[in-house]
Amino acid sequence: MAEEKPRRRKPRKPDAPLGAGTLNAAELDAEAEKVYALHKKGNSAIAIGRALGLSKDVVDRRIARARKNRGDDSADDLRIDREDSLTDMIREAHENLDNAETVAERNACIRTIADLEMKKAKLLGLEVPAKLTLEMEQIFTSQREGVWGGEL
Repeated sequence: MAEEKPRRRKPRKPDAPLGAGTLNAAELDAEAEKVYALHKKGNSAIAIGRALGLSKDVVDRRIARARKNRGDDSADDLRIDREDSLTDMIREAHENLDNAETVAERNACIRTIADLEMKKAKLLGLEVPAKLTLEMEQIFTSQREGVWGGEL
């Protein structure tokens, strides 16, 4: 029996970016449509990436490609993307708040959360900063009481 030589991949062109040539344009478009369909159903970029074995950056590029192909780059889609991004940042800030070890770290996290929530409210056209400010003041007060043990 003759031993087969292992197949070598085609070398990429010197001026092509890394990873170039693994999918042709039609395959990229098909994958972009699949990713975009999942995105429109409300799945986050991270969840889509996990399901399809792609990084978040690749998922974001596929969504952009699908929009470019469709011509659906409407203000609503951009607003939804921005809202998703702010929601992810808020979630991460809450995780950081849970892991904060010092008062300064907690205060920084709370200010970040308040800022992100206000940006999200403004994006959605909501007038809720007063309520949010009250909630943040309550959190600050409870933290100060817990740290300094009572009255201020």
